[in-house]
Amino acid sequence: MDHKKLADIVNQSGFPLQIGVSNHVHETTAKHGWKVLYTEHSWKNNNDGTEGFIDIVLENHHSTSVMVLECKRVLESSWIFLNPSSTVPMRRHAKSWVTRYATGCFKCFDWVDLTLDPSCPESQYCVIPGQDSKSKPMIERVGADLVSATEGLAWEEKDYVAQRQDALRMYFSVIVTTAELKLCSFDPKSIALSDGKVSTPVFEDVPFVRFRKQLSTQPSSVPANIVDDLHSLVRAKEHTIFIVRSEALFDFLVSFKVDSSALRSIV
Repeated sequence: MDHKKLADIVNQSGFPLQIGVSNHVHETTAKHGWKVLYTEHSWKNNNDGTEGFIDIVLENHHSTSVMVLECKRVLESSWIFLNPSSTVPMRRHAKSWVTRYATGCFKCFDWVDLTLDPSCPESQYCVIPGQDSKSKPMIERVGADLVSATEGLAWEEKDYVAQRQDALRMYFSVIVTTAELKLCSFDPKSIALSDGKVSTPVFEDVPFVRFRKQLSTQPSSVPANIVDDLHSLVRAKEHTIFIVRSEALFDFLVSFKVDSSALRSIV
């Protein structure tokens, strides 16, 4: 087999993108403060029995924030996120795993909503061309595995964190993709119930987006004193996946910052 065919086989896999992303982060660490902590890191989540390999784990220079990255290489494709509104609200909240250890005990070891930059659109609907309508959508499947991997990594590091007198560790789930990211905005009143089609949608290129959805079948902990018609329970099952276009990863890392005020109840 000639070298061109061999190269085509290599490039049909996702490993080159994964290696390229890792190398890019390594070469630009001094500019954004993130470093590659692990690659091809094995994980297991005993809570749901899932396991696998994390593509890349990043850590910030304070060792307080961790990104669990899944790299997805696609060719000539767009991921379209639906925004059923005429405006584009920019969101700063994201569900993240927080491990907080102090005074000899864990103050927090669970999923928590945090406020952080960069602000970007949020959506719970993603349309990917060519998907089998009868199978589970790819982004939901990958997202669920990524959330489980993030939680599994937090459990793996729990004993390590407890060895320190005072420690804060926040974990974020991120998909890095070569796909173009499109935001499709429209007035929900314009949807014709006769055929279910959107009229006059507006499309916009975005570098990253929050994908928030119920990616877990049950929350890791049931909220106490539910008084809002189970809305808290429903929200507890939601998770946030940052979807980042590979070419915009540098900007994402540079602008990523957790609002310190969001940690007051934890710290």
